[in-house]
Amino acid sequence: MDEIMRILVLIILGLAGITRFQAKKTKDLKKEVQKAQDTFTLKVKEMDRINEVQQKITDISQEKSPEKIEPPESGDVDGRLARLNRLHEHSNRGAE
Repeated sequence: MDEIMRILVLIILGLAGITRFQAKKTKDLKKEVQKAQDTFTLKVKEMDRINEVQQKITDISQEKSPEKIEPPESGDVDGRLARLNRLHEHSNRGAE
């Protein structure tokens, strides 16, 4: 009778150990899944940022470049005087 009780107790302890081991393994797997989901979410956010930057780059590259204004030729005294007079007019307006 004692022998049967010992065997039953050993079987019960063995099953409890197996159950505990499986529970720990399940918990570890859940942690790994959560970590993978967090990594996935982070990567998706990074991809969204990359796509936004690429879109901005595309928009900027499609814009027309500003017109180049040729500088006045050297020796253009009349043009220089006209520019200086316009500059003088602008500075007087700010003082009023």
